[in-house]
Amino acid sequence: CFVLGIFPATAAMFAVLRKRIFVPDEEVSIIKFYWNAFKREFWKSNLIGYIYLFVGTILFVDIKVIQQLNFTLLHQFIFYALILIFFVYLLTFLYIFPIFVHFQMKTFSYIKCSFILVIGKPLLSLCLIIGLMIIYYLFQLLPGLIPVFGVSLVAFLLMKIAALSFPQIKTLNSNIEC
Repeated sequence: CFVLGIFPATAAMFAVLRKRIFVPDEEVSIIKFYWNAFKREFWKSNLIGYIYLFVGTILFVDIKVIQQLNFTLLHQFIFYALILIFFVYLLTFLYIFPIFVHFQMKTFSYIKCSFILVIGKPLLSLCLIIGLMIIYYLFQLLPGLIPVFGVSLVAFLLMKIAALSFPQIKTLNSNIEC
């Protein structure tokens, strides 16, 4: 149950946050809206989530294997290239659910738009990293905040920062089929 529910639950949480950020005055039952989003996006969010999980596992295993080899110049180049690819992968993963709940696209278009956002808007990605570091530091100082604000504060930051680029993605989507 947990295995198939983590990605739809994440998508539903981002859908609720999107509703609160973009339409703050509208009165809506959060629980009903959450469950409707959970059911509506169940299969597509699982597909995207498990694609990301599979790719991340492959990258992680590749990095671990290359670390076990003798560090020749070629191995060093491959290792640092894999680290860079893994870093970009992590950033695209952070943007995928805000994009997923905001746009209606084909499955791989979400991944492509997430990648374009990371590469095309490096200042937003930097702001995201800084914001996550601040939240991490805050949770280190006050660990009692983790059960109360843990996931939702991180998701709010991701949704808010991603929302800054949504007009550009909408233009890109209409022009190129992002």
